Formats: sequence, C-alpha cells, structure tokens
Amino acid sequence: MKKFLVKTLLFLLPVVLLLAAMELYVRRQPNTYRQKDEWMTAHAQDVEILMLGNSHGFYGLRPDCFQRKAYNLCQVSQSLEYDEYLLLHYAPLYKRLTDVLLIVDHSGFFDLPLEQTERFRCTYYRLYMDCPKHPLWSRYGFELSDMSAVKEKLAKETTLCDSTGWNPAYTVDRRDADYLSDDNVATAAERHRCKDWDVAAENRRTLQRIARWCRDHHLCLLLLQAPVTQAYRQRIAPHQQEYLRKSVESTGAAVADYTADPRFTDNDFFDPDHLTDAGAAKWSRILATRF
Repeated sequence: MKKFLVKTLLFLLPVVLLLAAMELYVRRQPNTYRQKDEWMTAHAQDVEILMLGNSHGFYGLRPDCFQRKAYNLCQVSQSLEYDEYLLLHYAPLYKRLTDVLLIVDHSGFFDLPLEQTERFRCTYYRLYMDCPKHPLWSRYGFELSDMSAVKEKLAKETTLCDSTGWNPAYTVDRRDADYLSDDNVATAAERHRCKDWDVAAENRRTLQRIARWCRDHHLCLLLLQAPVTQAYRQRIAPHQQEYLRKSVESTGAAVADYTADPRFTDNDFFDPDHLTDAGAAKWSRILATRF
C-alpha cells in the first residue's frame, strides 16, 4: 500500500507542479484589482474624495475632473458588500479623506451576489485585495478555478485603469452602431431586474451600515445614481424604483440622482446605461462643482 501511494504521488507531482506554475503565471498578469490595491496601499493617505461603486462609476467617474485629490475605487459588478469591505479595509490609511461618493442605482442594487453570477471576481477580491470572505484554500483562492476568466485575462481583453483608477475603455469609436437598439436596452434592463428581494433587503442593510460608518467617522457620504438613457430608464419597474428610493432615503445620507438629467443626450452613452469617456468627463465636471 505504501509503495502504491508513493508511486501515485510521484505520478501526480508533475501535474501539481504544472498547475502551480500556471497559477503563478496567471497571477503575475496585471489586472485592475491588483492595480487599485497597490495604489491605495501607497497613496490612500493623500485621498480626499473616494469613489466606490460598480461599472457606472468604473467608467463614469473621472477623478481628473476634480480639483481635490480623488481616486476611483470602483470595479465592474462591484456589489455594496465589497464597497463596504474596501471602504473599511483601507480605513487605517486615511489621513485626508472627507468625502465618499458611492454609486447606488438599479445597475447594482438588485443584482445577485457575485458568487452566483461572476464568481471569478470573488477570487480577485480574495487574492489581490485581501478580502477574507472566502478561504484561500477554496475554489475562490485559485484563478485556475475559472478558465473562462483566465482566458480573458491572458488575452488582455480588459483595459487597465489610469493613474486615478478610472477606466478609459468606453470611447465613442468603440461603441456599437446599434448601441441603443431595443434588444440592447431590453438586455440591460433585464440584467438589473430584481430576482431576489432578500438580496435587495441585505443590500439595504449594507448601505445603512456604510452610511452609519461614514457618519461615525465624520465623512460626507454622497449616494449617486448615474445618468442613463431614457430608453433604459423607461424599462425599470416602478416598484423597483420605489424600493431603491426608500432604501437610499433610509440612510440619511445625501443623494444625487442624475438618471433623468436633461444635460445628457444619447450621444453621451456607450450603451443604454454606461457613459462614454466624454460623457464621463461631463458628469464628473458637474459633480466636481459640489466639492
């Protein structure tokens, strides 16, 4: 029996070493999670305005349009759970922070947990932002556990952020000709339709904790609802809009709703609910006047 085990281990050793080498290689490839963690670790003490949220902030909030030192800590599909984690994770480093901008709109408030939709992102938070939600020795501790994400990463299909944390990928020249087609609008609206009201209730509680933490630490919290196209806005169910309204009001924090701002036209958008780089500059300049 002992000899059999030794032979089995010797047989498996090359496979284990190959997988370990592949995992190490993939981890060494840059991504925005590592990029933002390294920046915050080195510079969080200088940040005065911290931006949190999902892709509406990732592509839509440009810190370079603000006169005060701002940083974009948003990520695609970033949930309120991870917004809360990041806000507190870097808290020991804050020296000059006075304002927190947080995206809270239909694009993320009603989404299912990342474990059910984009599991690889949980892995990125675990590996590159030290989030302890999942053990390292689990499926969330290895990039190779999601080969589709590995393939995308190795193909370098994801644009890295600039030095302010903003992602400049959504340019007009990359926009699809039918970016506001009925199918695209319907798909975007369906993606953000509430599928589990228990998740929405938990997001409300998380949002309230974030607001309470900001108050306790004398930080001004501004809850943002990003500009969206009229076609997308008309697809949002009224009862969902009402739930979101009551949720943000329950925090006692300031709210800035730009979803129907007439200053934005269809030409400002990359798709039904994301701004182009030029649209992001417009929105960010408008926001900067508040600071």
